[in-house]
Amino acid sequence: MLVDFSSKNDILIHHKDGSYTPMDQPYYEVTQIDDRTWQIMSSGDYHYLIVGDEFGISIDTGYGAGNLREFLEKLCGKPVPWVINTHHHFDHSANNCYFDKAFMGAEAVDLVSVPYESFAGMDFYKDSYEKQIIGDGDTVSLKGRELEIFRIGDHTEDGIAILDKSHKLLFCGDEFMPEAKGFNGSVSSWRKKLESLVQRRNDFDTLCGGPCILPADEFDAYVDAVDLILAGGKSESLPEKKHPVSMEQPNHDGHKVYDCQMPHIEDIPKGGFEGDANEHTFVYGGRVFRYHEI
Repeated sequence: MLVDFSSKNDILIHHKDGSYTPMDQPYYEVTQIDDRTWQIMSSGDYHYLIVGDEFGISIDTGYGAGNLREFLEKLCGKPVPWVINTHHHFDHSANNCYFDKAFMGAEAVDLVSVPYESFAGMDFYKDSYEKQIIGDGDTVSLKGRELEIFRIGDHTEDGIAILDKSHKLLFCGDEFMPEAKGFNGSVSSWRKKLESLVQRRNDFDTLCGGPCILPADEFDAYVDAVDLILAGGKSESLPEKKHPVSMEQPNHDGHKVYDCQMPHIEDIPKGGFEGDANEHTFVYGGRVFRYHEI
């Protein structure tokens, strides 16, 4: 089955290379990380293809138009029957329906592939594929490439990280942002969840996340910042905001436009993403951490 994007034909997606395409037209920008790993941008956040000896698996699925599975299979030349969702958010799970099975945290089962407001009226067939719950310590085998699961969810409760020790990659969804993090739970509870990855720090040197690919030094900086918060350390000064989210609807040649990796204006919470006056702010290494509870 193909998700019907025809109602979005008059809306343009502004891609990272500067081009524009109609929202209902499949479009993929691909970066090869190594001989068996690719980063994919269609629309939504970055997702990834990793390939074992006999088949591949998609890490998240974005929310761009087109049959993602078909594209990935042509890209790697092997079957790609499965997906692992780092968390349930729609910009990571919309295209799950093209796959036979999706692995996810237990809390995600009723939440994956539920459209954001800007996709209202479209059917993403969220009940068309098998959902398999995975938890801390589980593994997913690609035959020749073992993936280890770590429950680290704070961005969402169901959030997981996927360690590929053989290629020294950690797939981590939206848990590690390059400039800021807003805690949804307590700082201390997230620090406890990170400890299992701290103990495995020598097994990864790259973070493959929804926002971008980062060196694993970013993981170290996050751990250091959280430890400083818990120890009552002194915050640095707030940096100048680099990328404010616009509340104005952009257009191009008279067409409504969505930037491929930015929130669609209909999906931005009332008041934006800035949090509230009761939040604490801590700055470390130019990164801003916002939290309510230690």
